[in-house]
Amino acid sequence: MEIGEGSKSGHRSQKRLSRGSVRISLMESVDNLSEEGIKTLRTVNRKRPKPLGEIPFTSSAIFDNTCPRYDWLCSGWIVEERSKLSDRLYRYYYDPMGRVYDARYKVEDLCQDIEKNRVVIILGD
Repeated sequence: MEIGEGSKSGHRSQKRLSRGSVRISLMESVDNLSEEGIKTLRTVNRKRPKPLGEIPFTSSAIFDNTCPRYDWLCSGWIVEERSKLSDRLYRYYYDPMGRVYDARYKVEDLCQDIEKNRVVIILGD
């Protein structure tokens, strides 16, 4: 067997490409947020020790339900797509109160519950 043939010692891992993601800068993504998304982003940044987008060796983009990929999100929720140097993509979901969720199915369940139990409050004089 020749050097590198059938051996993992010379094997380089291929960079992982994320499905459907397009590189967009943090500022470009924030410019596309709705008013509710901007309010949530401000809330999240107040609660965090480092604002979104200032984590070393990562690049981030923020999206809300105005982005076609995330049209299933409830109004006011945002998604942070954070990619590491290895091109691994992580998604973090934030509700309007600034709480973080790490899985889409959890957020979908919460959004469905909100839609089912929606209550209209009428304030009178």
